[in-house]
Amino acid sequence: MDIVLEAKNLTKVYGSGEGTVHALRGVSVGIERGSFTAIIGKSGCGKSTLLQALGGLDAPTSGQVLLEGQSLYDLPDDELAWLRRTKLGFVFQAFNLLPEYTIRDNILLPLMLDKKAVDEAYLKFLTERLGLADLLHRQPGQLSGGQQQRAAIARALIVHPAVVLADEPTGNLDRKNSEEVFSLIRAVAAEQHQTVVYVTHDPDLAQAADRILEMEDGEIRLDSI
Repeated sequence: MDIVLEAKNLTKVYGSGEGTVHALRGVSVGIERGSFTAIIGKSGCGKSTLLQALGGLDAPTSGQVLLEGQSLYDLPDDELAWLRRTKLGFVFQAFNLLPEYTIRDNILLPLMLDKKAVDEAYLKFLTERLGLADLLHRQPGQLSGGQQQRAAIARALIVHPAVVLADEPTGNLDRKNSEEVFSLIRAVAAEQHQTVVYVTHDPDLAQAADRILEMEDGEIRLDSI
């Protein structure tokens, strides 16, 4: 089994005394390369906290996160930031597109930040597959919510990340757009043998995963494949 991303005994504690919140309670899990994993659970169960810890966005109180064998939180801040830009792709509920940039430049932003050459063939593949090929000259405000989320997905995939992490990626979309956007994430990820971990509150979207991690009170209570 090729484990690309691994959590080892993660804890996350907020506050102190009577106000202490244990967001993660000794979570350990390995994510296999090329897999499609859903994290589900009630609000406040720790699923977004786990995703942020896995993505190098929020350091755990204790424990380790390993990406391709590298311990994320042992890295200096600048190296961790570089790793997030080059090895991880993020899709959030908010599209986080820059309004003054074109869709093309929004998609290519991670490459621009690292002064990397654009793989035009891959850009063409992504934008055609995601239905954006004719919209690259437009700005985000000229697109629908579903189209903006597709652009955010293309931006996450453009660097060929080891893992794509998505937190409620269809939370701002209606049912039709949610299902359409999610199907595209699934299809493109499968075609590229991409690893995806996503948080969702939607049981129908969760059922599309290869594996479902159900969280409760900061722990993984059910791991089903």
